[in-house]
Amino acid sequence: MPAKPAAHALDDLHACLRLAQLEANQTYDRQQDGQRWFSRFLRSLEDSGVELVQRTAKSLDYVPTDAVFQDVFSGWIPAPQARNLKFRRVASDILHGLKQPDLALLRSTSASSHMHIEFDLDDEGSHMAIVFYLCCATDPDSPRTHLRLHLHHLGAKLDAQAFEAGRSQVEKRLQALCNVDQL
Repeated sequence: MPAKPAAHALDDLHACLRLAQLEANQTYDRQQDGQRWFSRFLRSLEDSGVELVQRTAKSLDYVPTDAVFQDVFSGWIPAPQARNLKFRRVASDILHGLKQPDLALLRSTSASSHMHIEFDLDDEGSHMAIVFYLCCATDPDSPRTHLRLHLHHLGAKLDAQAFEAGRSQVEKRLQALCNVDQL
């Protein structure tokens, strides 16, 4: 019997994440305006009844080399849950992805962004989404030689009371955007 409410909470959290992505996509181009896109994504999550927890954000200016990417993903970002090592796997997945030809564009284009979401349980057994967002753009002061890397890492938990109060609005907004998304 308890599995159904837990599965329903996961579905609700997933719906909020999808709604936030669709609303951000309607407002900003994620590849060309990644920072504002991500801000809109977070604002939409909060408006839907999702609590953002243990957020880490960092910006780095650098000369783009593989060594810099190795340093960035070597684990400086603390995981939202100390006992869970899933984030080490996420970082290694991203490092592996950067070696793939299709993601190597991250090192050579003027703007790029990547988001990875994992689902897990928090210490109380509630569903949580762990969001890792990376946005890369040319440094405005040295656009030909330097890049600026923005990293965001946070947990997103459904605030059941806040979500239930606005459930119908979330469902209507999601349905409207899903209809547009299918065109």
